Amino acid sequence: MKKIFGWFLLILMPALIAAQTDGTIVERTPCPAYAGGTYEQYVEAARAGYVRRIEESKKEGIKMEMPADFSKRVLSKEEFEKRAAYVSNIDCQRIKYMSDNLKVAGYIWKPKNTDGKKLPVIIFNRGGNREQGKLSAWTAFGFYYFVSNGFVVIGSQYRGADGGEGKDEYGGADARDVMNLIPLAKSLDFADTKNTFLLGNSRGGMMAYLALKNKISVNAAAVSSGVTDLFGNAQDHPDYITNIYQPLIPDFDKRRDEAMRERSAVYWADKINVPVLIMHGGADERVGTTRSLAFAQKLQESGKTYELIIYAGDDHNLTLNRTDSDRRVLEWFKKYLK
Repeated sequence: MKKIFGWFLLILMPALIAAQTDGTIVERTPCPAYAGGTYEQYVEAARAGYVRRIEESKKEGIKMEMPADFSKRVLSKEEFEKRAAYVSNIDCQRIKYMSDNLKVAGYIWKPKNTDGKKLPVIIFNRGGNREQGKLSAWTAFGFYYFVSNGFVVIGSQYRGADGGEGKDEYGGADARDVMNLIPLAKSLDFADTKNTFLLGNSRGGMMAYLALKNKISVNAAAVSSGVTDLFGNAQDHPDYITNIYQPLIPDFDKRRDEAMRERSAVYWADKINVPVLIMHGGADERVGTTRSLAFAQKLQESGKTYELIIYAGDDHNLTLNRTDSDRRVLEWFKKYLK
């Protein structure tokens, strides 16, 4: 009986090991139906958010004002309704996948009809930390702009968030959660992984740059309001030390400078070896615009391919220029399609 059980384990072992391979999807659930509000509710929510950021900016000594034509700077009613209607054509899946033997939560957005198709892939890196800023099923209308233009979008919540295992390390071991989306994408029969791109905002910019530093296989990257200098961010916002760095970064008090430098792309811009589109709001209240300017200067000195767009007077979320920034990202990625 013991011999039979032993042989049984030997037969099953390869399957058990394969099931734990990085990038393996171990749970997959359809997203709930989209239940968006009205256009008027959207505009009001956007306005309220912008007002909050104006107040935040004042505390930081940044001049930021409510544009008189605010309602014309966000999505038009026609565009809002077009995006809301298109949602029915998007297949959204909430997943859990393996990363360092942890089950990490994430999402996949794709067109519903992918039969016989191989679509380019965007790996999206969210901002925030822990549960703050995490992805939802219909973030950006299910990434309407990119899915409707023939891309698959895959995003990680990073370990420790949204029911995922492990702990957010703010650019430590959790950077591998991004790297492991590459083998995940390769397992999808509709994904053209020869055309893979990185997109990130805020903390997600830091995660994108870390992935590039670790030689992730992508054609190009685009980052908005990206974190590139933890020292500079802490100088602008001292509370980041106590609220983010100390609670999340392992052994932070013992190796403070080393840990911050490891996560700050401005110190290793020479490691960025794909074309990068950098976008930033000129009145960013959370990540100073000068951080992207300094990073771009380092890329320039290293002879790298990049493009830098500063949206004068705009906030951390590029609220006033979201349509234009999405258009620029799409054009940037299409430019580097193989």
